[in-house]
Amino acid sequence: MNLGGRDRAFALRLLRETTVWRARLDRALARFSSRPLDDLDGFVLAALRAGAAQLIILGTPPHAAVSATVGALSGHRASGLVNAVLRGLAREGEPNIEGAPLHEIWSHPPSLTAKWISRFGTDKTEKLLEWNNSVPDIGGCLPEPDDDLQKGLYLDDYRIFERTGMNPLHSINDSIYIQDEAAAIIGRSAAELAAGGSVLEIGASPGGKTHHLQKAADFVISGDSSFTRMRRWQENSTRLRWSGSIPIVFDGRVPAFRGGFDMVFIDAPCTNTGVYRRRCDARWKWSEEYLESSVSLQRELLLAACELVVPGGILIYSTCSLEDEENRLQVELLERSVDYFHRIRLPGPAELVRDGMICIFPFDHRIDGMFAAAWRRDQ
Repeated sequence: MNLGGRDRAFALRLLRETTVWRARLDRALARFSSRPLDDLDGFVLAALRAGAAQLIILGTPPHAAVSATVGALSGHRASGLVNAVLRGLAREGEPNIEGAPLHEIWSHPPSLTAKWISRFGTDKTEKLLEWNNSVPDIGGCLPEPDDDLQKGLYLDDYRIFERTGMNPLHSINDSIYIQDEAAAIIGRSAAELAAGGSVLEIGASPGGKTHHLQKAADFVISGDSSFTRMRRWQENSTRLRWSGSIPIVFDGRVPAFRGGFDMVFIDAPCTNTGVYRRRCDARWKWSEEYLESSVSLQRELLLAACELVVPGGILIYSTCSLEDEENRLQVELLERSVDYFHRIRLPGPAELVRDGMICIFPFDHRIDGMFAAAWRRDQ
Protein backbone atom coordinates (compact mmCIF):
# COMPACT_ATOMS: atom_id res chain seq x y z
CA MET A 1 0.00 0.00 0.00
CA ASN A 2 1.41 3.37 -1.05
CA LEU A 3 0.55 6.09 1.45
CA GLY A 4 0.83 9.82 0.93
CA GLY A 5 3.02 12.03 3.10
CA ARG A 6 0.59 12.74 5.93
CA ASP A 7 -0.88 9.22 5.98
CA ARG A 8 2.59 7.69 5.92
CA ALA A 9 3.75 9.93 8.76
CA PHE A 10 0.71 8.99 10.84
CA ALA A 11 1.15 5.27 10.14
CA LEU A 12 4.81 5.38 11.17
CA ARG A 13 3.99 7.35 14.31
CA LEU A 14 1.20 4.94 15.23
CA LEU A 15 3.47 1.93 14.74
CA ARG A 16 6.14 3.47 16.93
CA GLU A 17 3.83 4.56 19.74
CA THR A 18 2.04 1.20 19.76
CA THR A 19 5.40 -0.54 20.14
CA VAL A 20 6.84 1.88 22.70
CA TRP A 21 3.79 2.00 24.98
CA ARG A 22 2.79 -1.66 24.70
CA ALA A 23 2.80 -2.41 28.43
CA ARG A 24 0.84 0.72 29.30
CA LEU A 25 -1.68 0.04 26.54
CA ASP A 26 -2.14 -3.56 27.70
CA ARG A 27 -2.73 -2.33 31.25
CA ALA A 28 -5.54 -0.08 29.99
CA LEU A 29 -7.06 -2.67 27.63
CA ALA A 30 -7.12 -5.47 30.21
CA ARG A 31 -9.71 -3.60 32.26
CA PHE A 32 -12.24 -3.70 29.43
CA SER A 33 -11.54 -7.08 27.86
CA SER A 34 -13.62 -10.10 28.83
CA ARG A 35 -10.73 -12.35 27.80
CA PRO A 36 -7.08 -12.30 28.93
CA LEU A 37 -5.06 -10.37 26.37
CA ASP A 38 -2.55 -13.21 26.09
CA ASP A 39 -5.33 -15.48 24.83
CA LEU A 40 -6.24 -13.20 21.92
CA ASP A 41 -5.21 -13.74 18.32
CA GLY A 42 -2.07 -11.72 17.54
CA PHE A 43 -3.80 -9.70 14.84
CA VAL A 44 -6.67 -8.84 17.17
CA LEU A 45 -4.33 -7.80 19.98
CA ALA A 46 -2.35 -5.64 17.56
CA ALA A 47 -5.57 -3.91 16.48
CA LEU A 48 -6.56 -3.29 20.11
CA ARG A 49 -3.16 -1.80 20.87
CA ALA A 50 -3.30 0.43 17.79
CA GLY A 51 -6.73 1.67 18.81
CA ALA A 52 -5.64 2.26 22.40
CA ALA A 53 -2.53 4.12 21.26
CA GLN A 54 -4.71 6.51 19.29
CA LEU A 55 -6.97 7.08 22.31
CA ILE A 56 -4.32 7.33 25.03
CA ILE A 57 -1.11 8.51 23.39
CA LEU A 58 -2.01 10.33 20.16
CA GLY A 59 -5.24 11.97 21.30
CA THR A 60 -7.19 10.87 18.22
CA PRO A 61 -10.92 11.73 18.52
CA PRO A 62 -12.61 8.64 20.03
CA HIS A 63 -15.11 8.08 17.23
CA ALA A 64 -12.34 8.18 14.64
CA ALA A 65 -9.99 5.88 16.58
CA VAL A 66 -12.68 3.29 17.28
CA SER A 67 -14.33 3.30 13.86
CA ALA A 68 -11.03 3.15 11.97
CA THR A 69 -9.75 0.26 14.08
CA VAL A 70 -12.97 -1.73 13.90
CA GLY A 71 -13.21 -1.01 10.18
CA ALA A 72 -9.77 -2.54 9.66
CA LEU A 73 -11.20 -5.75 11.17
CA SER A 74 -14.29 -5.80 8.96
CA GLY A 75 -15.56 -9.36 8.67
CA HIS A 76 -13.29 -10.68 11.43
CA ARG A 77 -15.11 -12.68 14.09
CA ALA A 78 -13.43 -10.65 16.84
CA SER A 79 -14.51 -7.25 15.50
CA GLY A 80 -17.31 -7.10 18.09
CA LEU A 81 -14.86 -7.68 20.93
CA VAL A 82 -12.54 -4.97 19.61
CA ASN A 83 -15.45 -2.57 19.25
CA ALA A 84 -16.63 -3.22 22.83
CA VAL A 85 -13.18 -2.92 24.40
CA LEU A 86 -12.26 0.29 22.59
CA ARG A 87 -15.65 1.88 23.24
CA GLY A 88 -15.24 1.08 26.93
CA LEU A 89 -11.78 2.63 26.94
CA ALA A 90 -13.02 5.68 25.01
CA ARG A 91 -15.91 6.13 27.42
CA GLU A 92 -14.10 5.67 30.75
CA GLY A 93 -10.55 6.58 29.80
CA GLU A 94 -7.27 5.06 30.87
CA PRO A 95 -7.16 3.76 34.46
CA ASN A 96 -5.23 6.14 36.72
CA ILE A 97 -1.53 5.67 35.96
CA GLU A 98 -0.27 7.71 38.91
CA GLY A 99 1.37 5.51 41.51
CA ALA A 100 1.73 2.58 39.12
CA PRO A 101 5.14 0.83 38.91
CA LEU A 102 7.68 2.58 36.71
CA HIS A 103 7.75 -0.29 34.24
CA GLU A 104 4.01 0.22 33.62
CA ILE A 105 4.14 4.02 33.53
CA TRP A 106 7.01 4.04 31.01
CA SER A 107 6.30 0.68 29.36
CA HIS A 108 9.48 -1.32 29.87
CA PRO A 109 10.15 -4.92 30.88
CA PRO A 110 9.71 -5.17 34.67
CA SER A 111 12.88 -7.21 35.28
CA LEU A 112 15.03 -4.71 33.37
CA THR A 113 13.44 -1.75 35.14
CA ALA A 114 14.17 -3.38 38.50
CA LYS A 115 17.77 -4.03 37.39
CA TRP A 116 18.26 -0.40 36.45
CA ILE A 117 16.69 0.86 39.69
CA SER A 118 19.11 -1.32 41.63
CA ARG A 119 22.05 0.05 39.64
CA PHE A 120 21.11 3.68 38.92
CA GLY A 121 18.49 4.51 41.53
CA THR A 122 14.83 5.35 40.96
CA ASP A 123 15.19 8.96 39.77
CA LYS A 124 17.90 8.25 37.21
CA THR A 125 16.07 5.17 35.98
CA GLU A 126 12.88 7.13 35.43
CA LYS A 127 14.78 9.73 33.39
CA LEU A 128 16.29 6.92 31.31
CA LEU A 129 12.88 5.32 30.71
CA GLU A 130 11.44 8.67 29.68
CA TRP A 131 14.37 9.25 27.32
CA ASN A 132 13.87 5.82 25.75
CA ASN A 133 10.27 6.74 24.90
CA SER A 134 11.15 10.05 23.25
CA VAL A 135 11.31 10.39 19.45
CA PRO A 136 14.92 10.23 18.21
CA ASP A 137 16.54 12.75 15.91
CA ILE A 138 17.51 11.87 12.35
CA GLY A 139 21.04 12.94 11.51
CA GLY A 140 24.39 12.18 9.95
CA CYS A 141 27.82 13.55 9.15
CA LEU A 142 27.86 15.85 6.12
CA PRO A 143 30.76 16.07 3.65
CA GLU A 144 30.19 19.83 3.64
CA PRO A 145 28.51 20.98 6.88
CA ASP A 146 25.36 23.04 6.35
CA ASP A 147 25.01 25.76 8.99
CA ASP A 148 21.30 26.11 8.15
CA LEU A 149 20.74 22.71 9.80
CA GLN A 150 20.79 22.03 13.53
CA LYS A 151 24.25 21.02 14.69
CA GLY A 152 25.07 17.91 16.66
CA LEU A 153 26.41 18.06 20.18
CA TYR A 154 29.92 16.65 19.71
CA LEU A 155 31.00 16.36 16.05
CA ASP A 156 31.57 19.51 13.99
CA ASP A 157 30.12 18.01 10.81
CA TYR A 158 27.13 16.20 12.34
CA ARG A 159 23.76 17.70 11.43
CA ILE A 160 20.15 16.92 12.34
CA PHE A 161 17.46 16.77 9.65
CA GLU A 162 13.84 17.78 9.95
CA ARG A 163 11.37 14.93 10.39
CA THR A 164 8.82 14.86 7.56
CA GLY A 165 7.42 11.34 7.77
CA MET A 166 9.14 10.52 4.49
CA ASN A 167 12.34 8.57 3.94
CA PRO A 168 15.09 11.15 4.66
CA LEU A 169 17.24 9.63 1.91
CA HIS A 170 14.82 11.06 -0.63
CA SER A 171 15.79 14.59 0.25
CA ILE A 172 19.45 14.50 1.25
CA ASN A 173 22.80 13.88 -0.36
CA ASP A 174 23.60 10.26 -1.26
CA SER A 175 26.93 10.54 0.55
CA ILE A 176 25.26 10.74 3.97
CA TYR A 177 24.81 7.75 6.25
CA ILE A 178 21.89 8.28 8.64
CA GLN A 179 22.94 7.36 12.18
CA ASP A 180 22.87 8.65 15.72
CA GLU A 181 25.75 10.89 16.70
CA ALA A 182 26.92 8.27 19.22
CA ALA A 183 27.46 5.71 16.45
CA ALA A 184 29.28 8.32 14.38
CA ILE A 185 31.57 9.09 17.33
CA ILE A 186 32.51 5.40 17.71
CA GLY A 187 33.05 5.07 13.95
CA ARG A 188 35.21 8.19 13.80
CA SER A 189 37.26 7.06 16.78
CA ALA A 190 37.99 3.69 15.20
CA ALA A 191 38.76 5.29 11.83
CA GLU A 192 41.31 7.60 13.43
CA LEU A 193 43.21 4.62 14.84
CA ALA A 194 42.83 2.63 11.62
CA ALA A 195 44.38 5.24 9.34
CA GLY A 196 46.47 3.56 6.63
CA GLY A 197 46.04 -0.02 7.84
CA SER A 198 44.06 -3.18 7.17
CA VAL A 199 40.83 -3.73 9.11
CA LEU A 200 38.62 -6.71 9.82
CA GLU A 201 35.16 -5.58 10.88
CA ILE A 202 33.04 -8.12 12.79
CA GLY A 203 29.31 -7.42 13.06
CA ALA A 204 29.48 -4.93 10.19
CA SER A 205 25.87 -4.69 9.06
CA PRO A 206 24.19 -2.36 8.27
CA GLY A 207 27.44 -0.42 7.78
CA GLY A 208 27.41 2.49 10.21
CA LYS A 209 31.01 1.93 11.27
CA THR A 210 32.09 0.77 7.79
CA HIS A 211 31.12 4.20 6.46
CA HIS A 212 33.87 5.77 8.55
CA LEU A 213 36.45 2.98 8.50
CA GLN A 214 36.58 2.57 4.72
CA LYS A 215 37.51 6.23 4.29
CA ALA A 216 40.55 5.91 6.54
CA ALA A 217 41.95 2.39 6.19
CA ASP A 218 43.85 0.91 3.25
CA PHE A 219 41.14 -1.73 3.00
CA VAL A 220 38.37 -3.16 5.18
CA ILE A 221 36.92 -6.65 5.22
CA SER A 222 33.40 -6.16 6.54
CA GLY A 223 31.74 -9.29 7.83
CA ASP A 224 28.58 -10.45 9.52
CA SER A 225 27.12 -13.87 10.28
CA SER A 226 23.84 -13.18 8.43
CA PHE A 227 23.30 -13.07 4.67
CA THR A 228 20.13 -11.03 5.27
CA ARG A 229 21.95 -8.40 7.30
CA MET A 230 24.78 -8.22 4.78
CA ARG A 231 22.26 -7.52 2.02
CA ARG A 232 21.39 -4.36 3.94
CA TRP A 233 25.11 -3.59 4.13
CA GLN A 234 25.40 -4.09 0.37
CA GLU A 235 22.49 -1.72 -0.28
CA ASN A 236 24.22 0.98 1.76
CA SER A 237 27.54 0.25 0.07
CA THR A 238 25.97 0.70 -3.37
CA ARG A 239 24.17 3.91 -2.40
CA LEU A 240 27.17 5.44 -0.65
CA ARG A 241 29.74 4.14 -3.16
CA TRP A 242 32.04 2.53 -0.62
CA SER A 243 35.17 1.54 -2.48
CA GLY A 244 37.50 0.41 0.28
CA SER A 245 35.54 -2.46 1.79
CA ILE A 246 34.94 -6.11 0.87
CA PRO A 247 31.77 -7.78 2.23
CA ILE A 248 31.82 -11.33 3.55
CA VAL A 249 29.52 -13.58 5.58
CA PHE A 250 31.28 -15.53 8.34
CA ASP A 251 31.05 -16.54 11.97
CA GLY A 252 33.38 -14.30 13.95
CA ARG A 253 33.87 -17.02 16.55
CA VAL A 254 35.61 -19.25 14.00
CA PRO A 255 37.00 -16.85 11.38
CA ALA A 256 38.44 -18.53 8.30
CA PHE A 257 41.50 -16.28 7.99
CA ARG A 258 45.23 -16.75 8.01
CA GLY A 259 47.56 -13.96 8.86
CA GLY A 260 46.44 -10.86 10.67
CA PHE A 261 45.05 -7.36 10.50
CA ASP A 262 46.28 -4.01 11.72
CA MET A 263 42.89 -3.59 13.36
CA VAL A 264 40.03 -5.89 14.30
CA PHE A 265 36.85 -3.98 15.13
CA ILE A 266 34.07 -5.91 16.89
CA ASP A 267 30.67 -4.22 16.74
CA ALA A 268 29.31 -6.85 19.06
CA PRO A 269 25.80 -8.30 19.08
CA CYS A 270 24.23 -7.12 22.32
CA THR A 271 20.98 -6.47 24.17
CA ASN A 272 20.71 -2.97 22.63
CA THR A 273 19.71 -1.36 25.95
CA GLY A 274 21.48 1.87 24.99
CA VAL A 275 19.40 2.41 21.85
CA TYR A 276 15.83 1.70 22.96
CA ARG A 277 14.85 5.19 21.87
CA ARG A 278 15.84 4.32 18.31
CA ARG A 279 15.08 0.58 18.37
CA CYS A 280 11.88 0.65 20.35
CA ASP A 281 11.05 -2.99 19.60
CA ALA A 282 14.29 -4.22 21.15
CA ARG A 283 13.09 -3.70 24.72
CA TRP A 284 10.56 -6.51 24.32
CA LYS A 285 13.37 -8.98 23.59
CA TRP A 286 14.94 -8.35 26.99
CA SER A 287 15.43 -11.19 29.44
CA GLU A 288 18.20 -12.34 31.73
CA GLU A 289 18.65 -15.32 29.41
CA TYR A 290 19.09 -12.97 26.44
CA LEU A 291 21.71 -11.02 28.40
CA GLU A 292 23.56 -14.21 29.30
CA SER A 293 23.59 -15.46 25.71
CA SER A 294 24.81 -12.06 24.47
CA VAL A 295 27.61 -12.02 27.03
CA SER A 296 28.67 -15.53 26.06
CA LEU A 297 28.76 -14.67 22.35
CA GLN A 298 30.69 -11.45 22.98
CA ARG A 299 33.25 -13.36 25.00
CA GLU A 300 33.81 -15.85 22.19
CA LEU A 301 34.15 -13.08 19.61
CA LEU A 302 36.70 -11.21 21.71
CA LEU A 303 38.91 -14.22 22.34
CA ALA A 304 38.80 -15.31 18.70
CA ALA A 305 39.61 -11.79 17.50
CA CYS A 306 42.75 -11.58 19.63
CA GLU A 307 44.48 -14.09 17.36
CA LEU A 308 43.70 -12.02 14.25
CA VAL A 309 45.52 -8.85 15.35
CA VAL A 310 49.13 -8.47 14.22
CA PRO A 311 51.78 -7.48 16.79
CA GLY A 312 51.44 -3.73 17.26
CA GLY A 313 47.89 -3.85 15.90
CA ILE A 314 44.68 -2.72 17.57
CA LEU A 315 41.58 -4.54 18.84
CA ILE A 316 38.39 -2.51 19.38
CA TYR A 317 35.26 -3.78 21.09
CA SER A 318 31.99 -1.85 20.95
CA THR A 319 28.38 -2.33 22.01
CA CYS A 320 25.19 -0.28 22.12
CA SER A 321 24.38 -1.66 25.56
CA LEU A 322 24.30 0.00 28.98
CA GLU A 323 24.88 -3.22 30.88
CA ASP A 324 28.11 -3.68 32.80
CA GLU A 325 28.09 -7.38 31.93
CA GLU A 326 28.45 -6.47 28.24
CA ASN A 327 30.87 -3.59 28.70
CA ARG A 328 33.24 -3.09 31.62
CA LEU A 329 33.08 -6.69 32.78
CA GLN A 330 33.97 -7.91 29.28
CA VAL A 331 36.96 -5.57 29.31
CA GLU A 332 38.09 -6.89 32.70
CA LEU A 333 37.63 -10.52 31.63
CA LEU A 334 39.70 -10.03 28.49
CA GLU A 335 42.49 -8.30 30.37
CA ARG A 336 42.62 -11.11 32.94
CA SER A 337 42.61 -13.77 30.22
CA VAL A 338 45.03 -12.33 27.64
CA ASP A 339 48.36 -10.86 28.71
CA TYR A 340 49.67 -9.65 25.35
CA PHE A 341 47.27 -6.73 24.89
CA HIS A 342 47.32 -3.43 26.77
CA ARG A 343 44.45 -0.98 26.81
CA ILE A 344 44.85 2.30 24.91
CA ARG A 345 42.79 5.47 24.96
CA LEU A 346 40.16 5.83 22.27
CA PRO A 347 40.07 9.25 20.63
CA GLY A 348 36.81 11.07 21.26
CA PRO A 349 35.16 14.01 23.01
CA ALA A 350 36.75 14.31 26.46
CA GLU A 351 33.42 14.25 28.32
CA LEU A 352 32.57 10.87 26.76
CA VAL A 353 35.87 9.10 27.53
CA ARG A 354 36.48 7.43 30.91
CA ASP A 355 39.52 5.27 31.66
CA GLY A 356 40.33 5.43 27.96
CA MET A 357 36.94 3.95 27.01
CA ILE A 358 34.05 5.72 25.30
CA CYS A 359 31.12 5.49 27.72
CA ILE A 360 27.96 7.25 26.54
CA PHE A 361 24.88 7.31 28.78
CA PRO A 362 21.76 8.40 26.89
CA PHE A 363 19.97 11.12 28.84
CA ASP A 364 23.21 12.40 30.44
CA HIS A 365 24.87 12.97 27.07
CA ARG A 366 21.67 13.45 25.01
CA ILE A 367 22.60 10.83 22.40
CA ASP A 368 22.34 7.04 22.16
CA GLY A 369 24.04 4.91 24.79
CA MET A 370 27.20 3.24 23.48
CA PHE A 371 30.44 1.78 24.75
CA ALA A 372 33.85 1.09 23.21
CA ALA A 373 37.26 -0.01 24.44
CA ALA A 374 40.55 -0.52 22.59
CA TRP A 375 43.78 -2.45 23.11
CA ARG A 376 47.11 -2.63 21.31
CA ARG A 377 48.84 -5.97 20.89
CA ASP A 378 52.36 -6.11 22.24
CA GLN A 379 55.18 -6.31 19.72
